[in-house]
Amino acid sequence: MKQAVLLIIGVLALSGCNSQATPTGKACMGSRGGSLVEGLENQCKAGDAIATKEPTYYCDFNYAIAYNDYNSAMCIYSGKRKDERTAG
Repeated sequence: MKQAVLLIIGVLALSGCNSQATPTGKACMGSRGGSLVEGLENQCKAGDAIATKEPTYYCDFNYAIAYNDYNSAMCIYSGKRKDERTAG
């Protein structure tokens, strides 16, 4: 848990580029602090720090992305799912 908090702080500290999703300084997490954005899409806002198993769909690539040992990534939420990446 301590590593996850440090990674989120690191992501927010490294983010400095201009983007539509300006960091909010908030982490979008579930009630127990362990949910991925895939289950919280209606609760997360653009600029929130999130965890996701699908960084190419949800992350704002103008900011740093931190990968972890749980096969997921922490990043700044772009505000919506990238439809152009999911169209098949």
